[in-house]
Amino acid sequence: MSEKIQLNGIGSLSAYEGKELFTSKPLHVTATMIQDFCRSVNQMDWFHFDEERCKASPFGAVVAPGMYTMSLLHSVYFDHVELHNMKALFLGTDRFRILKPVKAGDSIVLKFNVDKIEQRKEGIAVHYDFTWTVAGDEQPVTLGNFIVRYWPL
Repeated sequence: MSEKIQLNGIGSLSAYEGKELFTSKPLHVTATMIQDFCRSVNQMDWFHFDEERCKASPFGAVVAPGMYTMSLLHSVYFDHVELHNMKALFLGTDRFRILKPVKAGDSIVLKFNVDKIEQRKEGIAVHYDFTWTVAGDEQPVTLGNFIVRYWPL
């Protein structure tokens, strides 16, 4: 992986406002990854576990729950970004859409943009837009936004 983006203080985020922060390398999704996630959230439906039945289904493979890509945002973000001299708190999401399933065997790519930055009495609120796609495919799998509040240390 290339070097991480170093964000040193809340002012460093302003250089990315309205721009792409990063595009991840493809992340290969396996049936085991999907099934481990499903066990952790008690989603025990057959289409997450029964590989033979899934092969015969319209999916063609084990599929991930819709929230799977949302759950990966934190780790992929911190695979690409280091924060210095600031603290952060996830505030929530205003929009999240699931457009097509992620299947075992897919390699997915995250595009992460800084949509806008709002000044607050203390610190800032950053609105991020994200899009997950299957590598080599332009059509999004999931997309959405979320907001993170940052304060100087």
